[in-house]
Amino acid sequence: MTHKLARVIYESVSYHEKEYNMRLILITLILFIGSCKQVENDWIDKTRHEGLKKLEITAPFEILSTEAKPIGINKTIKNLEESKVYFDKVFNEDLNFAVLFVDNQNWDKYAWAPPPGMPQSYYDGNIVLGIGKSIMASRWEQRLHKLPIQKLDSLRHVFGNEIDLDIFFRDALSLHELGHLYQFYKTSKESQRRWLNEIFGNLCQVASAKNLESKDVFIQMDYFQELLIKENLWGKVEYKTLDQFEESYLEIIKQGRNYGWYQTQFYQIAKELYLKFGDEFLNKFRDLLISIDAKKIGKIENDELIEIIRNNLGDEAVAILKWKHDSYQCVKYS
Repeated sequence: MTHKLARVIYESVSYHEKEYNMRLILITLILFIGSCKQVENDWIDKTRHEGLKKLEITAPFEILSTEAKPIGINKTIKNLEESKVYFDKVFNEDLNFAVLFVDNQNWDKYAWAPPPGMPQSYYDGNIVLGIGKSIMASRWEQRLHKLPIQKLDSLRHVFGNEIDLDIFFRDALSLHELGHLYQFYKTSKESQRRWLNEIFGNLCQVASAKNLESKDVFIQMDYFQELLIKENLWGKVEYKTLDQFEESYLEIIKQGRNYGWYQTQFYQIAKELYLKFGDEFLNKFRDLLISIDAKKIGKIENDELIEIIRNNLGDEAVAILKWKHDSYQCVKYS
């Protein structure tokens, strides 16, 4: 009887070990395949371009707009050009994509979510950015009046006398959205965890801004986001955990302020990761996202996910990724 029980236990353990090893082999194969340079460039959904004006501006990507001669986009285009060179080198790609500059009135027709001026990208090769004075920037400029006068003066020192937050939403966050495209090009729409996607977007934003010829973008975006956190301009937010970010994602986006609160937390984590590990870490992080694509390996539990992150990115990265606002810590320590 004891011998039979021991055999059953042995066979059970052996089965689970085999299952775990097979998953590791699958992830390794996905990492290898994902590391190969892709040359297919027809992924852009051009049906989204209908009714837009194609701008005859020399750039290594398509540029379209709701206006024939949009004002204030030259710096954004230059930053995206420099960032494409940087990302292509880091990820060994030659990514094709399109940038759509859309005014407030036409936002709902071409973008995925309000408000007008909130930068966004999707799994179809398009980035949507605002032009003119966007509603997104206007709302935030009004909120800034709640700041003490010395804080407003410090912002003017960074942004100029007329604080124009379209500079932040177009110039800084366009880099974030471009970073997403370098992931979306390689992964399915079935995200393993949205919070990992957003940390990757912020990681790309920090890295590309740090590598731009001008340091203005990094200085502006860093000062503004750190100020938002320090002065708690978000106010009271309903959702704070990573599990809530997954389960109530669309509701969090609708609330706006709550989504921005999450993004500033992700930004701080991404900045620390980049300062610690540098350019090559972007590739390791993207490889991780490719390997855990939910369409390829299915949804996995938090504990298994964190163990995979630890095996691929290391203990130091796991420590930085530790979320400070969960009652249950998604990142556990051995």
